[in-house]
Amino acid sequence: MKFSADNLVYPGIFLIILLSFFTFSENFFPLLTSDMAVNILMTPSFSLPHDIYFWGQDRSGNLIPFITHYLYTFTGWAPVFLVSVVHYLVLTAGFLALTRFVKSGYGRICLALIWFFPPWHFLEFLLILYGIQASCVLLALNFLDRSFGTKVQWKCLAWLSSSCLMFIVAVWVSDMALISLFALLLLGSLYYLLTFRDPVKLVVRRGLLVPAFIVAFWLVAGYLLLHYAKSVSTPVQIYNKGFLADPVSLVSTVKIVYNSVIGVFLFASESSIESVYSWVLLLSIPLMWISKNKHQMTRLKITENPWFYFFLFEAILTLAAVIFSSWVAANGAGRRYFTTFFISAWISLIIWLENAPKNKWKTKMKIILAIVVVIGSLSGCFRFYYPQIKPSRIRILSAMRSMGDIGIIAEYWNSYLTASPDPVHIKATPHDKDYVRNPELATEVFLQSRIYLIKDGWLESFPDSIVQFGRVLKKRGNSIHLADSWLNRYEVVKK
Repeated sequence: MKFSADNLVYPGIFLIILLSFFTFSENFFPLLTSDMAVNILMTPSFSLPHDIYFWGQDRSGNLIPFITHYLYTFTGWAPVFLVSVVHYLVLTAGFLALTRFVKSGYGRICLALIWFFPPWHFLEFLLILYGIQASCVLLALNFLDRSFGTKVQWKCLAWLSSSCLMFIVAVWVSDMALISLFALLLLGSLYYLLTFRDPVKLVVRRGLLVPAFIVAFWLVAGYLLLHYAKSVSTPVQIYNKGFLADPVSLVSTVKIVYNSVIGVFLFASESSIESVYSWVLLLSIPLMWISKNKHQMTRLKITENPWFYFFLFEAILTLAAVIFSSWVAANGAGRRYFTTFFISAWISLIIWLENAPKNKWKTKMKIILAIVVVIGSLSGCFRFYYPQIKPSRIRILSAMRSMGDIGIIAEYWNSYLTASPDPVHIKATPHDKDYVRNPELATEVFLQSRIYLIKDGWLESFPDSIVQFGRVLKKRGNSIHLADSWLNRYEVVKK
């Protein structure tokens, strides 16, 4: 068999996924947080409809705990391991769905690095729900494209139904998936207008009555399901103040984004490698523009490659929605909200490059963009391996398992995280003046045989007594240092 570079594409992708798993998955990530740990804590006790959304809110559907709960019930394996594996299986499924739209080995390798090793500022694509949202959207698009590609009606309708169902899951996981639906609607409308007078396309459109009925059915079903899910969840007022930010909040968002971008270009961010990545990417834009003009590259037609325009529309609409969003402003314009824009923009760029005519300028652009992608990937993971390999947070926290059945009260970022190595035997909650996502878990803390307080990020020192959740706790014994935290035992003296 003749060997070619294409033979290395899928082994290369597999290696990238494996390295990413051992760097960023919950079981190995050195900077695991309480937000990430909630999925782990939900796994053993997950129940519907109580846990249909992330604790304490009516957004962010719990797809990962939904799947891992049943695996945990069947296998009894550690929740953190199951969450890690399922999380990466979903991310991998989403990436494989993307390969339907990106044909070249070059494009697939580049996007594998972008997807599984994003730059430092976009790491939260992997760590929280946005990668799951993007994976669900890509699976839905993959199914939709398959429905267009088959002439057997029942297969067409089956793929179409699968696509609609996956879009419902995507919107359940994250409301931002509605932007993808809007981009798809915009693409469909433009495609229809441009092919309106095409007699071949006209014949095809006459057979759309049954598919239209299927889509309408799933649209109603999706609305009813999501409406029910929100009705049984905890409403969050910040989400219900309207979509558009007021002028002051809008200016604040733009200022935060501007300062963050300038900080990266001035080598003032957390990763100097990312600053190099940003400069190389910025300087490559003129080269692409010169190449386009010099070689008179034809513009991609929407009728020839509609998916390029979908990802382009999605990127533009996502950026606009994030900038003008009231809840993004209320949450400090966190970089996590820009991760799906980043992914969509890169996908559209890779598809555009794939369809560019072959010439020496295209070759140069491919080399430059490959360098950009590699530098960006290094910016996101380099600090975890140099100057020393950072241990996983779970490995450090596993020392807590030696304590047996305990309850823990701590500051939010130390609370749920501390219970993540063994959420069956360790119950944890933020203190009563902090963000308590699940009041029922606070009750479970007081049912444990021993209760400990963690002072880090909360108390200057351990008081002799303290009131928590209406109970008086009295200090017992001396403090201990365990799992990189200071703890002290307390007993309930009054209920």
